[in-house]
Amino acid sequence: MDEKERELRQKLAQKLEEARSLAGDGKLDEARAAKDAAQELRKQIELLAEIRESDTPGGTTPIVEPERRSDDQDKSAQYRNAFLKTLRNKHLNTEERSLIEEGIQEVRAGMQEGVDEDGGLLVPKDIVTLIHEKKREFVSLEPYITVEPVSTRSGSRVIEKNADITPFTEITELTDLDDMDNPKFASVAYTIKDRGGILPLSNSLLSDTDQNLMSYLARWIAKKSTVTRNQLVLTLLDTKTKVPLTSLDDIKHVLNVDLDPSISQGAIILTNQDGFHYLDTQKDSDGRDLLQPNPLNPTQKMFKGKPIVVMANRWLPSTGTTTKLAPMIIGDLKEAVVLFDRQQYSIASTNTGGKSFARNSTDVRAIQREDVRAFDLDAVVYGQLTIN
Repeated sequence: MDEKERELRQKLAQKLEEARSLAGDGKLDEARAAKDAAQELRKQIELLAEIRESDTPGGTTPIVEPERRSDDQDKSAQYRNAFLKTLRNKHLNTEERSLIEEGIQEVRAGMQEGVDEDGGLLVPKDIVTLIHEKKREFVSLEPYITVEPVSTRSGSRVIEKNADITPFTEITELTDLDDMDNPKFASVAYTIKDRGGILPLSNSLLSDTDQNLMSYLARWIAKKSTVTRNQLVLTLLDTKTKVPLTSLDDIKHVLNVDLDPSISQGAIILTNQDGFHYLDTQKDSDGRDLLQPNPLNPTQKMFKGKPIVVMANRWLPSTGTTTKLAPMIIGDLKEAVVLFDRQQYSIASTNTGGKSFARNSTDVRAIQREDVRAFDLDAVVYGQLTIN
C-alpha cells in the first residue's frame, strides 16, 4: 500500500465517522453528503487497489484487504493494542495505523451485560468502545437565583420587605420630631428535603468495560442534579399569575413600568427556545437585529441591555393549542427565589453493603439536600408571549 492509498483510507475513516456524528445529531442532509463523499473515497481506494493488482506478476492474485491476518483472535488483539495506544497518544507503526484505519467494529451486545441501551454497548469483546456523550445544553438556574448555604435541616432567614418609604417631615427649630416609619421585615422559613437514588451496576460490566464508567456516571448525575434544581425553581415561578404579552412593546412595558426600577436594573429575561426564536427574528426599521450580543458573554444575546437566558423547550415548554404561548419570565431572580443548600449533591458507591454483595453489583448512591422558597415574587413578571 502506497502513501496515497493510506492517506485515502484515513480520509475515508474520518468521513465515515463524520457521517455517523452528523446522523446522530439529526443533521440528515449533511450526513448524507458526508456518506456520499465517503463512497467516492472508497471508489478511489478500490481503483488504486485494482491498479496495484494489475502491477502484480501474473495478475491473478485476488484483491485482499491490506495487512489483515487470517487469525481473527490475533487480529483483534492487535487492533485492541493499537487502539489503546491511540487513546494514550503513543506512536503507531505502519501496521497499527493500518489496523486503525480499517476500523474493526466488533462489539459484544449485552448488559448486566444484557441490554444494549442500558449499557451493554459499553462492554467490548476486543476493542475499546467510547462513550459518546450526547451534547445537550443543561442551563443551570443557580447562578441567577440566591443560593443560601445552611448548616441545619430547618430554620428561617429574615428579609426586608419591599415596603413604601415615606420622606422625612419638615421640622422647625426647637420643635419635637415626629416618629418616622421603620423598616419592615419578614421571615422566610425553610425545611431541607433529601432527594436522590441508587443505581446498581453489574460488577461484570465494570470488570469488562474499558471505560472510566464511574467518571461518566458522575457527570451524568451532575446533569440530573441540575435538572432537579431547575425544576424546583420553575415550579415555584409557575405559581405566579401569568401576564399576556403580544409584542416587544409589552416586554418593554414590563421592564419600564411593571418592575420596580431597582429590580429592572438587575433583570434578566428567562425564556425557552420558542420565545428566543421570536425575539431573535425581530428587526428594527433598518432591517437590523434587535437583539445584541452580551459583551461579557458573546454567545448570549441581550434585549434592551437585559441578558436572555434560554432553556430547552422540553424543560420550559410553551403552552396553548391553537395559539402558542412561550414563557417569558422577566425580572431579578436573585430577589425572587432563594435556594437553601444543605449540601451539594454527594456520590458514594459500595460493592459490599445493602443488596450489592448478594447480587454481585456496585451500587452508586446520589443524594442532594435543598429547599427552594419564594423570596420576593414581585421581583419577577411571568409573561406568556403570543408567537403565532
